[in-house]
Amino acid sequence: MQNTMKSSRKLLCAALVIAATGLSATSNAGQLIITTKHGESQLADRLIADFPTLTVKRQMLDARRWVINVPDGDAKLNNLITRLQELPFIDYVENDIRVYASLVPNDAYYSQQWALFEDTAGINAQAAQDITTGSGAVIAVVDTGYIDHPDLDANRLPGYDMISTANTARDGDGRDDDARDEGDYSTYWMCGYASDSSWHGSHVAGIAAAINDNATGISGVAPGAKFVPVRALGACGGYLSDIADAVIWASGAAVSGTTANNNPADVINLSLGGAGTCSTYMQDAVNEAVNAGAVVVVAAGNENVNASGSTPANCNNVITVAAVGRDGARASYSNYGDIVDIAAPGGSGNYGILSTIDSGTRASTGATYAEYQGTSMATPHVAGVVALMRSANPNATVTEITDALQATARAFPGTCSGCGAGIVDAEAAVNYVSGGTTPVETWETVSYRTSGVTVLADARSTPRRNIDGVTNVNITTNNDGQNIELVVIIDHPNHSELSVVAQTPDNTQMALTRMGQNGTTAVYRMTSATASAGIWTLTVIDSVAGNRGAMIRATLQQEELQ
Repeated sequence: MQNTMKSSRKLLCAALVIAATGLSATSNAGQLIITTKHGESQLADRLIADFPTLTVKRQMLDARRWVINVPDGDAKLNNLITRLQELPFIDYVENDIRVYASLVPNDAYYSQQWALFEDTAGINAQAAQDITTGSGAVIAVVDTGYIDHPDLDANRLPGYDMISTANTARDGDGRDDDARDEGDYSTYWMCGYASDSSWHGSHVAGIAAAINDNATGISGVAPGAKFVPVRALGACGGYLSDIADAVIWASGAAVSGTTANNNPADVINLSLGGAGTCSTYMQDAVNEAVNAGAVVVVAAGNENVNASGSTPANCNNVITVAAVGRDGARASYSNYGDIVDIAAPGGSGNYGILSTIDSGTRASTGATYAEYQGTSMATPHVAGVVALMRSANPNATVTEITDALQATARAFPGTCSGCGAGIVDAEAAVNYVSGGTTPVETWETVSYRTSGVTVLADARSTPRRNIDGVTNVNITTNNDGQNIELVVIIDHPNHSELSVVAQTPDNTQMALTRMGQNGTTAVYRMTSATASAGIWTLTVIDSVAGNRGAMIRATLQQEELQ
């Protein structure tokens, strides 16, 4: 079975310093999300008898879901979750997760916007803007809110403050229709670190949609597009439950308790993330937005780890973006992995991404510009390109846009693994969805992979039958290739019992080497300079009886002439 994904070799990354904090049953954000089987209008009354220490904080925009506060230092949280899930009217219980902006401030200041036009790592925005500037497209920026800025004001549409906690919001109340950024500065006793206000949302908005030809500042990727600021991050970050509601609102879905969004987004930018799995409430929010026609673009994260552990980057139906530096190689901080779809400039070393911020270290004091680095900066480059694509072809579907971005991405000039399809190419992507010039044939990295989990046979002998513990899985490649890499992930209690061998389409046997192990999960790998099209047979031999295992995934990547 196969699943193809083109992955060109051009990506730049940026350094990151703001650590994302994940929540689990042993380390949570002080909140749980309860999903009821039906809409429960009186959830508090139904819980209070058995759980007097719990407080129902609010109902989410999805009426089945409620946010409840958990007492600080609850040592029996796992037991609490289990007891809650046993209630007949509750479907499931999940942690709320605190997420953070994915940027890395950089003191170096460079006035040129290399990310828009340089051949090595730029996104070819100037050529795309000769076709369209993004007129008619709407970008929702779910972030820290907006500031007044001469490079942003004319492109800003009415937004919403989706922060449900007054302390995080810093505006004296919870949710309201004022998405103004009140500053996300922190002191040591607030969040565990001290920092000035980042004005992160305005920096992100400027990359995507700053005005051009106004003799002021910078140009956005889509200077003719409008943006809707949706405030969901504040002091010490924000809650994933607020992010989920923000995504639903940004897509234009009808919601209760909020002012309607009369400007549904063509693309929703999420330059944020935290550690954890993709929760059902976040996935449902993404699905609702995608069904409404919005493309959801998410930062891969800045921890230099596999992005599969970063949420909402690991949700389905999103475009996950890694960062590249000015040299076209993956930045040291950028997350990576199979879930990464594409890369864009995020800055590295002395070269950051210049955009719009406020000069205040706490409260707003006036407009200025600064360079930041991170996957937060890479993501709005892609969101801006999506806006250009929707402007060129308003009828382009989410799937068509995703496919076009990957099919037209430029090859990485530097070494990169797990960086997605390549560096986004604005002109090629716009042409692709508008019936323009066909992309030039290039060597691109193509991925073939198994689908689902394969249970491995366990060697054992019984009076009636003998089982040799051999499992075979086939992967079919469509074209001849070069620079092949085969990676297999296996879960098994004792990997010393296993041997993994690949048979190439020309019947050559090649052993895979175990590269690393985390608990019972290990990664096996082999490489080859060339291979022909055909069937690769992957054989896993379990030579000792008694331990069962499973093949989680097998992926073969090779460069092919497209």
